[in-house]
Amino acid sequence: MTTPPQHRVRVDGPEPVEGAPDGLSQVFVSLVPASYPHVLVRLQYVIRDGRTVEGPYAIRVQQDPEAPIEKWKPVGATLIRDLPITKLERVARMMLTFGLRTPEGAPLNLSAGVYEAPPPAEKIPARAEEMVRAHHPDVDPDGGPGALRRWKRLTRLAEVQLEYNAAAAQGEKAPATVVAEKRGVTPATVSTWLHHAKKEGLDAQLAPDFSVVAVAP
Repeated sequence: MTTPPQHRVRVDGPEPVEGAPDGLSQVFVSLVPASYPHVLVRLQYVIRDGRTVEGPYAIRVQQDPEAPIEKWKPVGATLIRDLPITKLERVARMMLTFGLRTPEGAPLNLSAGVYEAPPPAEKIPARAEEMVRAHHPDVDPDGGPGALRRWKRLTRLAEVQLEYNAAAAQGEKAPATVVAEKRGVTPATVSTWLHHAKKEGLDAQLAPDFSVVAVAP
């Protein structure tokens, strides 16, 4: 079995923020993307009162200083455009929960809510509507037949995404199949819906695949 390429990730901090009031510290997450092994992406976060992660407040993209010089490539606008920044930022946030804890020993609060636990099945419809309102505030189900059709489509996509996340969180090896059986469709149809959910910005609760993440020394 071929081992998938791994992102390299390192967390530095927390450390004081110069000139900031008490209760604020900063932490840096450095990632070398598997698909761009010559690039270092460094994200800066602030931790408030030792409990809540805020940010990122800065993202720096540079040549990985550990890459051999013969493997250096330009870090220009095209590369930055193509970097999977959203996925890398999710990885960075999740990594902050591995080694950092509140003074009471609990995981840090990820203030953006990216990794909230999937809701129970009976609450998925209401949560899906909240997601659609947050990501598509211009869509009004009372705005006419066209608007209602788009609303129903978006809420269905959000529901499918939440059902998929819930199945994955429960350890199902084929969460798309679980959703397909529930909805009476094929797994391929569910995969298409998930793809459309991502395009509509409704996949924010997807956790990164940590089978392809390695902690850098």
